[in-house]
Amino acid sequence: MSKKLPSKKEQFTQPEKSKLPLILVAVGVTILVVILFVVFGSNGEGKGSYFGEPVAATRSYVGEFISMTSIEPIIEDGKIKLSLADIDQNNIVHFEVENNENQLVPLMAYITPSGRLFVGSSMCEPCKGRTFSLAGEALVCDTCRTTYNIEDHEFISGSKACGSYPPVNMNPIIEDGVVYINLEDVLNWRIRS
Repeated sequence: MSKKLPSKKEQFTQPEKSKLPLILVAVGVTILVVILFVVFGSNGEGKGSYFGEPVAATRSYVGEFISMTSIEPIIEDGKIKLSLADIDQNNIVHFEVENNENQLVPLMAYITPSGRLFVGSSMCEPCKGRTFSLAGEALVCDTCRTTYNIEDHEFISGSKACGSYPPVNMNPIIEDGVVYINLEDVLNWRIRS
């Protein structure tokens, strides 16, 4: 019994493959791009959203080096309370609250040049630095000198290990000139590195 040999055309052409996997990948990528666009904004339009809307006058720290001012927060009813006027007047403040493992959690609050408020952790986790300063358009770790963009905490320079762990936002709420953060967020905060 002889086997039929393929024609020249059959030798050089492939059978048609299903395009369904390619279409599914394209749809998946499109959905991912749309989700990322919604979450992060486009072309920097979302810049500053990490800190919310402006709550104070715009300002410039260019040519300045501003160290933290220590303050004492009020803790009651499951909230940590700070005066927005104290933060606004001092530009950057530092305070500590004990977590549920009896460790002091270093915290800070500062006003960005765009007038937004950041309230959150004040630890450069790999180097264990507990204080920061404002210098020009940067937030600077006082221990290792790692710098972050003051508006969104993007790593600028310094230790890449430290730059991978920027300060953590504690999602403050402002009412009648008082800044509130949930005590529970601080009680559960742990070093990530």
